[in-house]
Amino acid sequence: MSPPVPQRFFAAAALASCLITNWSAAQITAGEVPKQVHFIIDGNRLVASNVRFNRFDELRLNAQERVDDSSEGDAVIVVVTNQRVIAYGAVSGWRTIDRVPSERIESLSAEDYAGLVVTSRRMLNFNGESGVWGERARTVAR
Repeated sequence: MSPPVPQRFFAAAALASCLITNWSAAQITAGEVPKQVHFIIDGNRLVASNVRFNRFDELRLNAQERVDDSSEGDAVIVVVTNQRVIAYGAVSGWRTIDRVPSERIESLSAEDYAGLVVTSRRMLNFNGESGVWGERARTVAR
């Protein structure tokens, strides 16, 4: 014997409501990373305010090192100094890679968990979740 009509109606309405709520939440958050990091230059220190883990992580600059440029994404920070390229991921922390002599920075960007630096000699990408740098040499027509 099937349940009375009102019980079937309420069960179906509850199921539809759950499906619609889950679908709309997936639509709103798909491909979006909430803001998890903020970047601060404090004297000779780079400080990442990590909202995700409720902490501050710092990296000291070397002697004579200065910040030339930076970019901040939702969960990644990329910093270029006169000596190195530095990235910070909300999950992975600070990671550095040395600059090549006479290398010019052509572009710098940070978005979500990804950082990208294009120089006159190479392309560098940074994964803020794994903390791994990728590098590819460039052949630039002169």
